[in-house]
Amino acid sequence: MGVYRETNIPRWLGILTLAVAFLILFEPWFLGIRELFRLEGFYAVQAAEFSPSSSIVTAHGVAIRNAYPLYPALTALLNRGFGLEMELALRLLSVVMVAASAAVVFIAAASERSSRAGFAAAAMFLGSNLILEKGIDGDPATMSMFLLLAAQLVFFQFGVRRTNWSMGWICALGLLALGFLAGGFWVILLFVFPMFFFRRPLSVKSKFRKAGFPIGVAILAGTVLLWGLPYWVMSHTVPLESLWWAENSFLEYLLKLLCFPVEFAVRLLPWTLIAWVPFCVALQALDETPIFSRYLRTLTIATFGLLWLLPDNDPRDFLFLLGPLSILVGINYELAMRRYGHTFRKWLILCEYFAVGAAVAIAVGCFAPEEFLSSFMSLTHTSDFSDSFHYRVIAVGASALLLLLAAYLHWGRRTRPVWLMLLCTSVAVGIFFWVVLQPYRAQDREKREFGRTIAEAMKAESSGLLYKSNILDLYGELFYSGKEVRKLQEPFRLPAGERVVYLLGTEFPQRPDRIWTNLLPPGYTYKKHRLGLWKGELRPQEEEEEEEEAASPLSPVSAP
Repeated sequence: MGVYRETNIPRWLGILTLAVAFLILFEPWFLGIRELFRLEGFYAVQAAEFSPSSSIVTAHGVAIRNAYPLYPALTALLNRGFGLEMELALRLLSVVMVAASAAVVFIAAASERSSRAGFAAAAMFLGSNLILEKGIDGDPATMSMFLLLAAQLVFFQFGVRRTNWSMGWICALGLLALGFLAGGFWVILLFVFPMFFFRRPLSVKSKFRKAGFPIGVAILAGTVLLWGLPYWVMSHTVPLESLWWAENSFLEYLLKLLCFPVEFAVRLLPWTLIAWVPFCVALQALDETPIFSRYLRTLTIATFGLLWLLPDNDPRDFLFLLGPLSILVGINYELAMRRYGHTFRKWLILCEYFAVGAAVAIAVGCFAPEEFLSSFMSLTHTSDFSDSFHYRVIAVGASALLLLLAAYLHWGRRTRPVWLMLLCTSVAVGIFFWVVLQPYRAQDREKREFGRTIAEAMKAESSGLLYKSNILDLYGELFYSGKEVRKLQEPFRLPAGERVVYLLGTEFPQRPDRIWTNLLPPGYTYKKHRLGLWKGELRPQEEEEEEEEAASPLSPVSAP
């Protein structure tokens, strides 16, 4: 077997390739076609109710204790200041954070090694299944990821490399303060926890005495206090609530422990092929910058262990691993290719098959009858989106592009860079996602229809304020109604002074002081729950007195 070689591409061409791949993978112009999905409705309500005069984040008038203001504030700026639709504002902010993180990853790896290392690192970051799936959701996780990664790299750059620990503490903790405003105490934990595993020369035990450390801590503590004090001051006047994930049983926790590494490997595809490279002991002995590599490995392993052992976490938490791991892969890329390049190229044949399979899947999904498709898979929506001539032209073009990618993978995997071949595979995934999966999911109009139903029911009513009983969700649905919503902990907390109130609930309101009329059709259900939109009018004073007299016990009859 000869010496492994792969052709280099110019720096400008590599950057252009990454930019084109980013546009294909994230399609910024199509971000708003799907209605608010899962927690996006929750964040949309936060942004709609956000006030620059307060750091308190509310949803339907209830202060959320574990919500943080940076993401709703920037979303509100895009929505109100620049006129973007809420769906687009939420997702565009996430995608911008992905692009910024990819730029940081590229700069970190390229400055440490070469442009090729930067290309490999940024390509892995942008091309993983994880970032394609979660990076387009309207969620503060990508913003938290960017700020945490920036804090970790700045800390190493100023502290370890330049030995200016004061500046390192100030800059890192300043960025961490912004990260707290995006992701809360969880971001602080992810920054601090790996420090317990730092060994010389990375140990920070003696660096706490630097002048910049108390300054950085003061910045971070001041930010936390500015966020927390309004909640404490307003705790007696504003209802408080926390957003928690569902609790898992012990058996579910054990299952999570078993499946966690496999799930992470699947979410890294197709980059799982080279993601293990930085942890190869044979390559670590040849590392030209062992301190930086050790720093990144400590961040990756410590964070991975923390996420693995926690009883409950969200798949978006994997994002905090992706930045350090991608940089590690980039700076070890050339060494790994020299040693294992021929082996990697053999596995790239699977990428060809995938590209061809994706092209066939697009053609079948577009032109095959719905009855044929339903015999192989369970369809929750129709395939009507594929009936238009415009869509079929796009589908044919996408299939042709995927076949060209398959041909390029076939001929290029012998000489072209492995990172470029894997990036082409990721692009094939992105094409299939945006041509088939996203239009199929975009047919879901359930939340919009529910919001329209509420708006139509209240169209003739003068008041725009809608009270919601103690229902856990319906944030996205009621956002589409266009009504101002206030959540009540109990029905008896309805304002007594209002002549007419509107209450959305699952049960008949137990308030006899009002005449209740359901504005929704009898037996109306949403997601298998019966709902009523009740209009409550105060009873006339005379009628109330008669009812009180009728309800009072008979007075005792005096003895003769």
